[in-house]
Amino acid sequence: MSQEKSIIKNGTVNTHIVLIVLTLLTTAVTIYLTKHFFDVRFPTGLGGASLCDINSFLNCDAATHSNISNIFGVPIAVFGLLISIFVLSNYIFKSLKIEGSLYYILAANLVGCIILFIYSIIVLGSLCPFCTVYYILSTALFLFFHFKSSQKSLDIKTILSFGAVTLVVSIIFINIYSSKNSKNSQIANSLIKDYNSYENLGNPKPASPYRIASATEKFEDAPIQLTIFSDFQCPACKHLSNSMHALVRKYKAKINIQYFFYPLDSNCNDKMTRPLHPLACQAAYLSSCLPAKFSTVHDEIFENQSGLSLKWIKDYAQENNVTKCFTSENAKKTVVSLLKQGEEFNIQSTPTMLLNGVKIEGALPLNQMYILMDHLIKQHEQKI
Repeated sequence: MSQEKSIIKNGTVNTHIVLIVLTLLTTAVTIYLTKHFFDVRFPTGLGGASLCDINSFLNCDAATHSNISNIFGVPIAVFGLLISIFVLSNYIFKSLKIEGSLYYILAANLVGCIILFIYSIIVLGSLCPFCTVYYILSTALFLFFHFKSSQKSLDIKTILSFGAVTLVVSIIFINIYSSKNSKNSQIANSLIKDYNSYENLGNPKPASPYRIASATEKFEDAPIQLTIFSDFQCPACKHLSNSMHALVRKYKAKINIQYFFYPLDSNCNDKMTRPLHPLACQAAYLSSCLPAKFSTVHDEIFENQSGLSLKWIKDYAQENNVTKCFTSENAKKTVVSLLKQGEEFNIQSTPTMLLNGVKIEGALPLNQMYILMDHLIKQHEQKI
């Protein structure tokens, strides 16, 4: 009589190596996704790019901000992490009953992955790269158990033990989530009170033709209207520009972001006595010539801020066939006209924002931007 196939009892060295590698990779991905969940939901800085944010379609933020990202505050990645730990635990217990139960746990996990994949594509309109890696690894783990083991039976004691561990871990994460939510609520109450106490200055007229995000054609029609007065050589402006990606991903159908040039450079700003940022006007001229792709130009200039040079700016203009525009007097007039609009709001430093008409100087931490914007969305919904 042939011996029943078992990974844990009679698997080859190669079988064990493959299983351990797959499980460790799954563990690493789920740890990253768990950390990413808390980083996105409760950001502590100005925000910025992460490994999981490639473009508007391939990013983890849409999934993280959605209702399916957690169960009562427990990131769903935690359940994937626990499954990896359960698989590795059988190298301690060496039990056929555990191996048989793991087959069904992995099968249920695979079904969940398929549902999440379909939901992401159809409902969210985006795909989380690291989640996709987890889906692939989960499929590989299930198929590995399917073909390498004949142990396919549920053991009640094993399921109850795994369930108890999952419950304890879930309670820990629920408490962590609740604690962070409580701290956010305390910050929110004070922040919203201050915001509501400030004078509403309205939006610049006319609106800027340079948009970073456009939920609606008319600037005032979006629930969130963010105007930014910025300088391409200003370090704080670069930090703020990094936050824009996170804001657009979270509020993409509800936010308009317009950009006003405010170079701290006497070459185009007569309020400056010296060119504090000597290439800021040149960078503004360049971007003013490419309104249709402004958000891309905006990002690329800021990405190259530390190495920005006149040669880089001229080469960029030549590559995009706007050298004639870039060197024209009209480019300077465009920048100056937008800059002058900033004077109406008494702009003293960059970056300065107008959030639905309320002036905010400097770059706020991303969690505070979320608080204010969530507040504005609630106000908008109450009016409808």
